[in-house]
Amino acid sequence: MNSEEMKKALAALGNVTINVAGDLVQEKNQTINYTIEKVEAGGIGMNFANDKELPDGDNMDKNKGGRPKRTGKNITKSFVYNAGSETNTRLQYLFNGLIALGWIRDDTDLRSFVSIFSGKDTTYRIVWTGGISTLAELFRELVNRKNYVQLPKGESIWLMVNARFWEKEGNQEFGNDRLCDTKVSLETKDIIDVLVRIMDPDYPVEKVKKMMLTQGK
Repeated sequence: MNSEEMKKALAALGNVTINVAGDLVQEKNQTINYTIEKVEAGGIGMNFANDKELPDGDNMDKNKGGRPKRTGKNITKSFVYNAGSETNTRLQYLFNGLIALGWIRDDTDLRSFVSIFSGKDTTYRIVWTGGISTLAELFRELVNRKNYVQLPKGESIWLMVNARFWEKEGNQEFGNDRLCDTKVSLETKDIIDVLVRIMDPDYPVEKVKKMMLTQGK
């Protein structure tokens, strides 16, 4: 996917109506329809309950969400993201953005995705289908540079990224050294910056949608 296709994918995401009333559900072939190259038709529409506590990995469907098949050091900690009452909405936009870009699988379980940012114990990993450099740069921005996402006490950024994401095969770790030694193009960095802005607690949610709508223009 080139830069223009990435921008169109995010622009398509800007047309999504975020519904934050009711229970958290995941429905196929509703709300989002992607026709961008390398992004399968169909999408995911979600409802979020901002005032309800999201379940951790142990209470989720055990057959979804990239549950580890094997791992080295068993790390059950998650990243910490807190944007107050907008936490669920912003994570939902990020989730949809990553699917639109083809950086996570389109059958990724939403609850599993949210659990890796919950600050609670989780055993879930997300299968990352984008390049290793995009994954590393996204978390450099979110954690190291912007501090929108925090690490659990005593853990390092690459240890956590490696613990919560699989390579695209779905059962292989990236490895701390490989994650650390990466660079991205300026075009890809521009797209990552859009995703990072979604997670900025001080950037109004209504502006997030407007920002994404302008990406394809």
